[in-house]
Amino acid sequence: MSQVVIGTAGHIDHGKTSLVKSLTGEETDRLAEERQRGMTIDLGFAYLNENFTIIDVPGHEKFIRNMTAGAANIHFGLIVIAADDGIMPQTIEHIDILNILGVRKGWVAITKIDIVEDKEWIDLIELEICEYLSKYNFEIFSFNRINNLTGEGVNGLKNKILSSTVQKKLDDSVNYFRMNVDRFFTKKGFGTIVTGTVIQGKATVGDSIEILPNNIVTKIRGIQSLGDSVNIVNKGDRAAINLQNIKLKNLHRGSVISTPKIIKNTNKVIARISMVDSTEWVLKNGQRVRLHFGTDEILGRAIIKNQKKIMKGEAVNILLNLESELPVALDDRFVMRSYSPMDTIGGGIVLDPYPNEHYSTNIHGVIDNIPANPKDRFYFLINSIWDKSKHINEWEKIFINYNKIENWCDELGIKKTRKNILYTKENIAKGKIKLKTYFKKFHLKNSFRNVVAIETINSSINWDQDFLEIVLNELIIEKMIKKSNGGYSFVSFSKPSLTKTQIDQIDTVEDFIKKSGLVPIRNFEIQKGINYKPSHLQDLIYLLISDKKIAGLGNDFFIHQNHLESMLSYLRTYFNESKEMSVSDFKKLMGLTRKTAIPLLEFLDKKNYTIRKNNMRIIGQKLYE
Repeated sequence: MSQVVIGTAGHIDHGKTSLVKSLTGEETDRLAEERQRGMTIDLGFAYLNENFTIIDVPGHEKFIRNMTAGAANIHFGLIVIAADDGIMPQTIEHIDILNILGVRKGWVAITKIDIVEDKEWIDLIELEICEYLSKYNFEIFSFNRINNLTGEGVNGLKNKILSSTVQKKLDDSVNYFRMNVDRFFTKKGFGTIVTGTVIQGKATVGDSIEILPNNIVTKIRGIQSLGDSVNIVNKGDRAAINLQNIKLKNLHRGSVISTPKIIKNTNKVIARISMVDSTEWVLKNGQRVRLHFGTDEILGRAIIKNQKKIMKGEAVNILLNLESELPVALDDRFVMRSYSPMDTIGGGIVLDPYPNEHYSTNIHGVIDNIPANPKDRFYFLINSIWDKSKHINEWEKIFINYNKIENWCDELGIKKTRKNILYTKENIAKGKIKLKTYFKKFHLKNSFRNVVAIETINSSINWDQDFLEIVLNELIIEKMIKKSNGGYSFVSFSKPSLTKTQIDQIDTVEDFIKKSGLVPIRNFEIQKGINYKPSHLQDLIYLLISDKKIAGLGNDFFIHQNHLESMLSYLRTYFNESKEMSVSDFKKLMGLTRKTAIPLLEFLDKKNYTIRKNNMRIIGQKLYE
């Protein structure tokens, strides 16, 4: 049986800590101030047996932050309500928090039954609790009437917990480890230790892990679970992890430890928030709120797009601007509380943890439309960030709680490029529109250039190379563009007629390059010798290249086509007598310096006139074509 973590919930002085002690024999109020004041301030931990851990949380409204940190790491609730008081304000707030965090099953303990002599009153309290929890669809495993002074009912509750078959749903297919830190301390002879409940994957002694948001990578020196040393912990287990060479100053309650390079920090998230029915607060656009992610609390502002405020019971997609960076993953749940006075007003689930990365300009245009269903959201995100297409491995990291990407691709008709970049039919359609617009703008700006080099398109469009080629091929099939001269041409483009002045200028540039002979000439040398406007000179050079009068060697080097043909002739003669050619041989053959020989050799390699083999060149297939 996998480990089960149970968290107490209930109003102050309703007997949560006493009940935990009666159940486990352990005193969870470990702080001197807690014992002195007779109230729980921080989280307490106790073990029912090797399978069940109980987290005792504070009941006072001042310590809801600590309660939320504890609730973030539990699987089931133990709701404690005193018979003489019934449901009280913090009972309601705690139940709201459990509901927000997805904890909707557990046990109910009605304590202080010794104070109430009227048994019918306790029946009414039980009925009230049952009716109240039914609003949350909370599944009550059992009602238990407890007298902490005499121990009446304690063994019955303990046996019901121990004999229960409740277990957490585990997704063992996800190997990425993640744990929210709820305690951290040093132990003599061991060093720094962090504790928490493993919420994702598994960890083994010796594994590398990353501490977030500090982005410090270290190793796991040792692991304890339920008081015993173990080699491995899995999702759902309570764990105390000994970290190698880490100082306490690098940790806080709310730190996350995880598999390195899986979770990223963010200061902005898109989320689906729901306002609790019990709140009297109204959430307004730009309102400052307290957000409880995992075991951490952070301040942020709620940005509401299409309405001025959100009322109780309403659920809306919003943008949250966080005041500091936080490690957040898709579908993480969080609690939202008012800034001051502090009340629980709602909570939500992260729909997109990295909107800054995904939407450079139109972030508000997508907020309302992001679906809550993970599979639908996967398709939506691929379509929304189509021009920043991602590898399937990146999508698996983003959907860290849903390692089902391969199945979703099959079910949704999502396609993969050769390099496993994901795209949809809609992505292709959007890509074609953008490329056609790009070609029109390019030709408008560069009226003499009928061919656009793939490198030029790449630098302007900045898409994944695989996806770009797929869209270009679609446009070729539709006869919108054609492949020519090492680039792409817009079929409908027609080059303007040249004036006599332009023809003379072209001849001038050609003659200047021709005079350089076998020595490649650079763009700035042509500019210096002719002194035409740079953009105009580039047009003239391009026309000469497209008419095959000169060749562009790359890195702004050019050579006249006649001299290039002569060079190829020299190479054929050379290779008739020799099998290999060094750089030094090439320099002597052509009368070049190393500075001009290297770009020429690289050009010859690229065109397959020669083939580089270590530091030598051999005959390329095209040399004799």
